[in-house]
Amino acid sequence: MRDFSLVDPPAGPKPERRPEGILLNYRLRELERRVGRIEAFLLGVLCTIALSVVGGLAALLNLPGP
Repeated sequence: MRDFSLVDPPAGPKPERRPEGILLNYRLRELERRVGRIEAFLLGVLCTIALSVVGGLAALLNLPGP
């Protein structure tokens, strides 16, 4: 299999950054930030549920016998 990391890039003019690219990068950053907030919220909800279940199990196991 050929290692393409050793191949030189083709010579020629470098592509310029167009406004569409800048806007696309901004929109992607905003999307990543929103997805990160959603992930954090869902993780918090799942942790709260898990702690509630563990607390309920601990309360059930520590009940006095009849």
